[in-house]
Amino acid sequence: MKKTILIIFLFKIVSFQLSAQWEIVNTQFQNIWLYDVHMISNTVAWAVGYPGTIIKTTDGGATWFPQASGTTNILWGVTFVNENFGAAVGDAGTILNTTDGGAHWNLQSSGTTKNFEKVHFSDINNGTAVGYDSLVLRTTNGGSTWNFQITGVPYKYTFYDVFFTNANNGIILCNNGTFLKTSNGGTNWSINSTGSFTRLLGVDFFNTDIGYMVAEGGSIFKTSDGGNFWISQISGTTSGLFSVACPNLNYGTVVGTIGKILNTTDGGLNWIRQISNTTKPLYSVSFSDSLNGIAVGEEGIILRTINGGVTSNENAKNNFVVKEFNLEQNYPNPFNPSTKISWQSPVSSHQTLKIYDVLGNEVATLVNDYRNAGSYEIVFNASSLSSGIYFYTLKTESFSSSKKMILIK
Repeated sequence: MKKTILIIFLFKIVSFQLSAQWEIVNTQFQNIWLYDVHMISNTVAWAVGYPGTIIKTTDGGATWFPQASGTTNILWGVTFVNENFGAAVGDAGTILNTTDGGAHWNLQSSGTTKNFEKVHFSDINNGTAVGYDSLVLRTTNGGSTWNFQITGVPYKYTFYDVFFTNANNGIILCNNGTFLKTSNGGTNWSINSTGSFTRLLGVDFFNTDIGYMVAEGGSIFKTSDGGNFWISQISGTTSGLFSVACPNLNYGTVVGTIGKILNTTDGGLNWIRQISNTTKPLYSVSFSDSLNGIAVGEEGIILRTINGGVTSNENAKNNFVVKEFNLEQNYPNPFNPSTKISWQSPVSSHQTLKIYDVLGNEVATLVNDYRNAGSYEIVFNASSLSSGIYFYTLKTESFSSSKKMILIK
């Protein structure tokens, strides 16, 4: 049975004022547009855009510096395999390659003047670039040579994004809710449909099985079997969604029009709106883990988060330091339908907070990620559950505690 869990994170961390934790960190690039971003670690990332723009950060997005691309063509896509090897694509058949972290970008021969939309490398040898008029190019030697692939999709289609979980298995997104899938490196492509009839614009996979696609009209789709079957999810918006990042099994972040940012912490069961402090379109988002992320968009806007985009709140005692683990009794208790659960952790660690019924069946996962030392609160909405006794359990690497709560409707 599908459970609807509304999760509101209120971080109480010393020295932070109440504020959205997506920080607008850059205003110097107002005359450019940024269309794609890729984080390769918590500190290193690249973004590309107009006109022929490539910028890099080595401090998690706090500061950025330009790199020489050698072109003024719009760059729509960027991908990196490690901190040295990467590629970027754009208009007029532009493919750029770097093997030294972007210190030098080299123009590669694509054999086309059509516009590329995105590029993805699964390793330093195997990469695929896609774009207008059903354009698909494939390399198996790091971009030294690129070869055209035939997909069977009509010439008029545009391919908006591409992702390979390994050298053989890949997904391409295109018009009318259509996506292509290959299991042999693009030698053969199967044509599939989500049934949504909207443009599929962004795709990301956590592993070979778990992935998300986003589209116009606020559509979000999830797969748990490597892209064979996709389930439509409730996003809570009809705004266009452009990009998705899923850094682990439960976390996902989506960006789109009018500064829209949505986040899930329960594997897509619920998507919660986050505060971006902008109304500019956000075209791309990338996360290195569940906490560190960067989003980019119109007029060079760059947002960064170091806590997953949740909201922080200054503790009432400025000198407050957590000295021991503590799981507090939920309040109110009994409750209907919402209650607050609070806990403290003296050390940084991976933490889980789960809800169980009296038979020991798990009915909700509220937290499953790495947390810094501090105090935390979560509002649990049990409107989809029946009246009765439930238990909530907090587990860390060195601590476990459970408490009982009563839902009365």
